[in-house]
Amino acid sequence: MAYLTKKQERERFIAEFVRRLREAPPGTRVYMRVGDVFKDADVVSIDELRAAREAADDDAGEDTSRY
Repeated sequence: MAYLTKKQERERFIAEFVRRLREAPPGTRVYMRVGDVFKDADVVSIDELRAAREAADDDAGEDTSRY
């Protein structure tokens, strides 16, 4: 019996999920049990990402008022 790494488990999960999405009729919800596939994934705050992007844009001299 072969054991998979977490990365391999995630890749297989995503591939299976995408396959089910493609096969499902439009407007149909696709549910899958996640288990601990994403247990070790990094959780990042969207606000932190936006602040970092704005800071990088400010450093580059871009106008961030459109965000």
